[in-house]
Amino acid sequence: MTHPLRLAAVAILVVSLTLMIGPFGNVEAASGVWDKGAHFVVFGLILWSLGVLFRRLPRTVAALLALALGGAVEVVQGMVGRDASWGDLLADGLGIAVALLLWAAWRGFRPRTAFQTSNTR
Repeated sequence: MTHPLRLAAVAILVVSLTLMIGPFGNVEAASGVWDKGAHFVVFGLILWSLGVLFRRLPRTVAALLALALGGAVEVVQGMVGRDASWGDLLADGLGIAVALLLWAAWRGFRPRTAFQTSNTR
């Protein structure tokens, strides 16, 4: 089951980065999708993808990496003729925070070590 999840995670990262950095600004405007809502959802999925691909990485570190990625995307967008926006970065952060909260709630707010078993017994 882990292989399909990893493939989905890679696909989410590749498609997301391509759409955010590529010259697709006109498509975004024409699609009628609310830009901030898209950032919110996509960065929640990016956090999920990082969690799937790097299972041992603490979720808080993955969240910081996802937020740094959001900042980097905004910088690159400003360099390739797209609109860089603090509002987009805020939507990224909120999507990451909600995804982190959902993950914690799903785990019952218990640390990851509570789910790990020792092979030393």
